[in-house]
Amino acid sequence: MSQALLKRLKVEMARAPYHAFLQPDPVSVDEAAGEVRVLFRAKPEFRRAHDSDDWHGGVIAALCDIAAHAAVAVRLGDFAPTIDLRIDYLAPARGDLVAKGKLLRLGRSIGRADVEITDPSGKLVAVGRAVFSALLAQAK
Repeated sequence: MSQALLKRLKVEMARAPYHAFLQPDPVSVDEAAGEVRVLFRAKPEFRRAHDSDDWHGGVIAALCDIAAHAAVAVRLGDFAPTIDLRIDYLAPARGDLVAKGKLLRLGRSIGRADVEITDPSGKLVAVGRAVFSALLAQAK
């Protein structure tokens, strides 16, 4: 694991105002494997209803986007806008969640990453795939 990349990822994730609310916590970066792991701690605001401990699906979608983007951005060395995001919700999500983003491919114009989100017991609660514009990232 690259401590320098993990440190950079933490700094970059802290830049987005939306992340200040979600508070993603990058825990590992494996540059060679193209994988990142991000911890998301449960908050009452993330619940789908006042009388439920289940996470709202929209928050899970945001977690998927963040983890997938992190996997692409670590390899790209820059932020890249999301082009497409797809999530499959497999089970109710409760407690702190870990999202593992894995880079599938980074070409000249787009990057793709898959995400697996697990609960504290290791149960898979959601999976996703995201596509990002590498061209727009490099054009700034």
